Amino acid sequence: MIISALEADNFIKSVQDVSACDPFACRIISLFNSYKPELVFVDYWLIADENGEYNGAIARNGSNFILFLSGKSDIDEVSSFMRVAGASAVICDGKYSLDLIGCKTLSGVVLVRKEAFEDEETEISFIEPDIKSVYELMTCSADENFVPPSFDDFYVDVNHKLRHNSTRICGIERDGILAASAMTVAESENAAVLGAVSCRPDYRKRGFGSTLIKHITNRLVSENKSVYLHRAQNANEAFYDGLGFTEYGAWREYYLIR
Repeated sequence: MIISALEADNFIKSVQDVSACDPFACRIISLFNSYKPELVFVDYWLIADENGEYNGAIARNGSNFILFLSGKSDIDEVSSFMRVAGASAVICDGKYSLDLIGCKTLSGVVLVRKEAFEDEETEISFIEPDIKSVYELMTCSADENFVPPSFDDFYVDVNHKLRHNSTRICGIERDGILAASAMTVAESENAAVLGAVSCRPDYRKRGFGSTLIKHITNRLVSENKSVYLHRAQNANEAFYDGLGFTEYGAWREYYLIR
């Protein structure tokens, strides 16, 4: 059964009872904390078995869906729900294969780190950059593995999530410009998902990216949060291995052609 979050006594607790520390659960909880279900562009559901026991969750932001699935989730039912829900994109744990007609997929690896870095750089000054500078840096350092959203969508979303403490941004400035930045794209009580790690091309190979990741990771670990990364297949493999992130699982994203 797929049940509206409005029918649940406590949506976040219901998700955490399935798994308190999961990157996809983190993304759904973070979205819920930022945008309540009364808003027209978001929706949230719980997945339950015939006895009413919850075993997963679904979130919609516009036409983009996030699925938190478990071994007890009815994948056929979830697939049917996605086919009629008007989804344009669906992301979920890569070990579950959805039956979606007419779609293309991308996949990659989910990495995790739960321990602090002992060799964090202490002489570098970190800043909280403005959203416009972060977006400009993202666009100038983007590659085939990441296509930035529109500026208006990015600005409104990040500004809102900063006010609701569901994201944080950190940067390194050099020569009066933002040389590198990274952010959490989702945060919950138990976990965080890192993303948008960017470095201006002419400032690469100076260790700024790894320094930022260590800094943010240590802040998150000190708050008892597991830190996750979604890495594209065969992208930046040596970089993250060298930072001590280990493989947690996989992610798969479906793009429905309509």
